[in-house]
Amino acid sequence: MRTVLHVGPSNTRGGMGAVIRLLVDNPPEGWNAEVMASHADGGVIPVLRAWWKVRRDLEARLKRGNVSIVHIHTATRWSWKRKMGLIKIAQNAKVPVILSLHSGDFDRHCRERGPEVHQICSSLHTVVLTELWKERLAPWLGESSVIPNPVPDVEISKKRRRTDFLLMGRANPMKGQSIAMDATRILRARGKDVTLHLTGIEVDEPGIRGHGWVDGAEKEHLMNTCGTLLSPSKWEGLSMAVIESMARGMPVLASKASDGVFEKSGQIVELEAHAFADAMEQMLEGKTWEKMSTSGPNEARFYNLVKVIPLWGKLYDEVAM
Repeated sequence: MRTVLHVGPSNTRGGMGAVIRLLVDNPPEGWNAEVMASHADGGVIPVLRAWWKVRRDLEARLKRGNVSIVHIHTATRWSWKRKMGLIKIAQNAKVPVILSLHSGDFDRHCRERGPEVHQICSSLHTVVLTELWKERLAPWLGESSVIPNPVPDVEISKKRRRTDFLLMGRANPMKGQSIAMDATRILRARGKDVTLHLTGIEVDEPGIRGHGWVDGAEKEHLMNTCGTLLSPSKWEGLSMAVIESMARGMPVLASKASDGVFEKSGQIVELEAHAFADAMEQMLEGKTWEKMSTSGPNEARFYNLVKVIPLWGKLYDEVAM
């Protein structure tokens, strides 16, 4: 059986790590999957240790043989710099490379480092998350494939509190936590008894609860009981929180960073607190909320794991020939 070796931040918090773990746990038919972590949470020292280790481990693994494809997952900035070194290791070992681009600001990265991006990507097979990203990045990437992030089977919950809003994401200003909190304060000033649940950060004030990083049962509880997902991000590749919420029947209010991801199961909102407050107030009304909730699982079928994994199998077969 052929082997694909995934290399990326598989053990870290966030969407990219979640995607890598799903792909490793669900390899295409006829393929075995292995993984090497290229990143670690916790600051500069753990990151450097992970970087030094993955270089040694990748060289050693490829020398042992029986790796048909090295599938590298990257964002921008330092993630990109680290991955360039790993790409060279794989190419020196004469193993085909697939490069998955996960970052929602890769177009900015290309404007800054276009010639370098073109040189690297022209030597391997590049995969982007949406048709919009393929079109947007074509001047730098040339040809690329489109394979979306996968969503596993999830529970469609009917026990949701429409007055509870959820923002899932790591502690990063680009996720828009400040906009969501200001929007909640505006609604509460209007006399609406709403609650905002935030992950990734810790905060406690009337109507706003920061849960810190959540996983497992706590994540499931929030995803199954909150009424609407907020995604006021400055940029996104393809938000796992958005597509998983759609699959669960939880409506989505998102910035233009998620434009094209949904049609009826969410709404694109101007990236401003009053605009989000107005949209959130609309979700308190039954008719609008019900229509979006009902549409979500059907629209999310496009991202279902059982549909996405065969796309990877087809690409692996082509690249490994």
